Amino acid sequence: MSLEHNKEIVRSFYGEAINGRDAYACERWLAKGFVHNGDKRGPQGQREVVALFLAAFEPLRHEIVLLLAEDDLVAAHQRWSGRHVGEFLGCPPSGRDVSFTSTAVLRIAGGEIAQAWDEMDSAAVVAQMS
Repeated sequence: MSLEHNKEIVRSFYGEAINGRDAYACERWLAKGFVHNGDKRGPQGQREVVALFLAAFEPLRHEIVLLLAEDDLVAAHQRWSGRHVGEFLGCPPSGRDVSFTSTAVLRIAGGEIAQAWDEMDSAAVVAQMS
């Protein structure tokens, strides 16, 4: 697979799952043995996480600010924003507008996302919701 194709897989996943508000995109784009931050979740486990995230923010807006690829890895620096309407990171709905950035490194194998490592400043997100 080309680097551009790997980047397109990542764009498509976030576009469908987050901006399209379709947690079932996990079934289409993630490998059966998908691992997130060392936790083997598979597509179903990650779908549940995406659904919780979507329920926490309405509307949720997602933008890939920077996308880099090397070998089988794609790095995505992202901007997120939305109104906090559901429990997230242990915080009850606040109705506040929240914005934050995150960075994910995703490993592509066989045209699917096989593994992901995500980093975000959870304390800064909680501070905005409190």
